[in-house]
Amino acid sequence: MGHVRCCCPQTGEVRDLVFQGFEADRDTLKYRCPAAYVGSVCPGAETCHAAGDVHPGAYGRIVRIKITEQDRRIFVPTPHGSPSWHRGYNRRTALERINNRIDNSFGFEHHFIRGMDKMKLRVGLAFAVMLAMALGHIKQGRAHQMRSLVQTPRQASG
Repeated sequence: MGHVRCCCPQTGEVRDLVFQGFEADRDTLKYRCPAAYVGSVCPGAETCHAAGDVHPGAYGRIVRIKITEQDRRIFVPTPHGSPSWHRGYNRRTALERINNRIDNSFGFEHHFIRGMDKMKLRVGLAFAVMLAMALGHIKQGRAHQMRSLVQTPRQASG
């Protein structure tokens, strides 16, 4: 998931470093020492700073990860779980839900279709079935179910 952690050399406690943003001019992700961020004292700060040959002062140690040298699926300019990542994730469109339905409900995730023309035909038929089912739900007065692939049981008249 791209978590960056520190391990206190004195106590062995492992903590997540605090994300401080993407530095576009350096093409790096910037992380800060969690103890310095919250204002607490880390018992292993002296050893940690000596090992890294840094003198961070009150701001704490900074770790920069150059994303061009790392796996781009893990370290990206907008890290997974950050507030800006959540904002972008919430802007997704319904296209992802459609792709999920094509993969899972219509069985395209594990298929044995060979050839682009055959695949285009099958996907086109799947879209036609989805649209026909939506139209059928609307014509039957069930507009709230137009995205549903299954029909709810009818009420028994009695």
